[in-house]
Amino acid sequence: MASTILDLPTIYYFESKNKYSGSIDKIFRYKIFPDGNLHCKIWYSEFALDCISEDEIIATADFELTAQGLEQLIEWIENQYMEFLKVHPQQ
Repeated sequence: MASTILDLPTIYYFESKNKYSGSIDKIFRYKIFPDGNLHCKIWYSEFALDCISEDEIIATADFELTAQGLEQLIEWIENQYMEFLKVHPQQ
């Protein structure tokens, strides 16, 4: 499944244990941690994950560290972004 709003690395990037963070619309932020699976955190802030408190994290999810798991992760982030837009409509 190709994403129209996300440009994430391939599964090989995550299999090499690389973390990845990104943002959409300046305050919708996500970070992916490959720790045996694909663990993702989402928060709404202008600041990096290290600069916010744990209670500011909006959602977390885990997916298998496979190509299919990455597709599911992309779909999940996109769905979270659609929820974000309900609360923070684009200007």
